[in-house]
Amino acid sequence: MASIRERKDQDGNLSYQAQVRIHGYPPRSATFLRKNDAKKWAAQTETEIRTGMTIRKNPASQHTVREMLERYKENVLIDKASGGKDHKTHIEWWIGQLGHYALSEVTTDLVTRSIDKFKKSTTRLGKPPAPATVLRYMMALSHAFTVARKQWNWCESSPVENVQRPKVNNERTRYLTDSERESLLTACKSSPNRDLYLVVVLAIATGMRKGEIMNMRWQDIHAAPDQSFTRVHLTKTKNDKPRSVLITSPSLELLEERRATLIQIHKTSVATGLIFPSATNPRQPVDLRKTWGAALRTAGISEFRFHDLRHTTASYLAMNGASLLSISKVLGHQTTKMTERYSHLAASHIDDVLRSMNEKKFGTGTEHFLNKQAQQG
Repeated sequence: MASIRERKDQDGNLSYQAQVRIHGYPPRSATFLRKNDAKKWAAQTETEIRTGMTIRKNPASQHTVREMLERYKENVLIDKASGGKDHKTHIEWWIGQLGHYALSEVTTDLVTRSIDKFKKSTTRLGKPPAPATVLRYMMALSHAFTVARKQWNWCESSPVENVQRPKVNNERTRYLTDSERESLLTACKSSPNRDLYLVVVLAIATGMRKGEIMNMRWQDIHAAPDQSFTRVHLTKTKNDKPRSVLITSPSLELLEERRATLIQIHKTSVATGLIFPSATNPRQPVDLRKTWGAALRTAGISEFRFHDLRHTTASYLAMNGASLLSISKVLGHQTTKMTERYSHLAASHIDDVLRSMNEKKFGTGTEHFLNKQAQQG
């Protein structure tokens, strides 16, 4: 629809702003000194847009980015870990940037310019967003287009495919030393939040992601018929591929204690629902951010994130001789590429094994023996 607005500047001079709004297209506007010129421009612009709409009668021109992202948020994010809580911010930002465009109007250049705009913004700390943050925003839009293309047949291609991705170095291997681990567990145990200690123990013992732990349900824990092992079946994972994780002591004992307490409190024969529910909304996981931060301060641990507990598990496995393939399976990586950051720790263990073998076979004078053999050869 076209509209004409009369405008008057501070000197009393009149002008006329014409604006054209059509569903699926960004609003267009222009200002003229004469009202007739404004009307002519509005009529011509509206005709051009509607002519283009007639030519392009396909799903991509009939659905907007807002429609796509709203449907994606309601039907896809809900099945992700934590209900896609972390991704909703990304989706809302894209709705604000491109929501009024038809899918057919979104080009690689348009997405690139939006990304460039985001790079120039600042975070709540007053700093520009990190490359990893920029990439997460890009991937949120990219996945939405992929779903719209493969599942809904709303478009034939994704404009995000050819956008240059920022280079990200996520190879962080910060892990807890033995003394840090003891200090942190002591701080968590004395925390006023009774959930924190068990959550941290599970994170270190299993290598599960925070979202995977917080979305665990009692009905997802299964013991073998002979009680020889217990596993938790994870349905909401980062890569959307279900997997099962072994639960061992002391995590298993702590979970059983918690289950028995809940059964006693609620006077029922079985515990159901989330293992770590919010006190205000049992269908949502409890928020541990403040108590986690307090525990870190109490333990005197700095530069450490919850996700680093996952690195801690992997590092401990590597130092105990686990292969990269085994570590990859435990963490739920689809390939060993993400696991290669721990190769130096595994190599250190291999060096120790080799030294031990040589000492047993050649005695303590190994180095002297080998040098002598080399000289004789």
